[in-house]
Amino acid sequence: MLDWQDKVVAITGASSGIGAALAAQLAGRGVRLALAARRMELLRDVAAQVQGQGAQAPVLVRCDVTDWEQVAGFALRTREAAGAADVVIANAGRGDFGRFESQDPDIARTVVDTNLLGVVYTVRAFLPQMLDRGSGRLVLVSSVLGQLPAPRHAVYGATKFAVSGLAESLEYELQGRGVGVTLVEPGLVRTGFAEISQTPPERFHQMPSQSADQVAARIIRAVERERRHLIADPASRWVIALRRHVPGIARVVFRAAFRRLYRGR
Repeated sequence: MLDWQDKVVAITGASSGIGAALAAQLAGRGVRLALAARRMELLRDVAAQVQGQGAQAPVLVRCDVTDWEQVAGFALRTREAAGAADVVIANAGRGDFGRFESQDPDIARTVVDTNLLGVVYTVRAFLPQMLDRGSGRLVLVSSVLGQLPAPRHAVYGATKFAVSGLAESLEYELQGRGVGVTLVEPGLVRTGFAEISQTPPERFHQMPSQSADQVAARIIRAVERERRHLIADPASRWVIALRRHVPGIARVVFRAAFRRLYRGR
């Protein structure tokens, strides 16, 4: 199992939600944190919480993951201030909810750039320092919607399909080179992310959900055990298995469920 003591852990999207929960939970494990986000005021709040738990002051970098130069700068700053990254968690994401025909094309582009290019840029920026050392772990945060297509999440789900495919491709490419890959697919998470993406509040009463702390704890355990794949939502595992093994029946079930979910909307 991975020993976190003195490991350098870089996290994107660390100012809130799962990223902030990961930073808080890792703070007590003796790691050196490098945290990136666009909202520096919130990132400083996370840093204060981390230091309040007795951890070292984290490296803080304002970073928009859709900008290659900023992501490359985050990787360079991490290496200069803390050392080569041992674990990189590509967590930053952007959601959008609504009918596809009504989606603002500019928002669609932002979703694609953040969720796909942001992960590509993060991996590309940090991977060379891992390969130079011959060790490390990349953690790509996707979504169960990467395996379960759903209405009103078309573009978001498409980006998560892509991230899940990227993770498997990287796993094959990096085999035998000392760098592991963990794909994380959370389900519905109770964070501000849902509000920003305009996910209806009633969804949390209609479907199983988890807190950011619960998901972060599962991610940490998965990394410790060097797991290749984590479906963080237990209920979704059964639904994904249904789709995989009996796809025809799954489509009938899903269509009926979605008709009920969106009746009158």
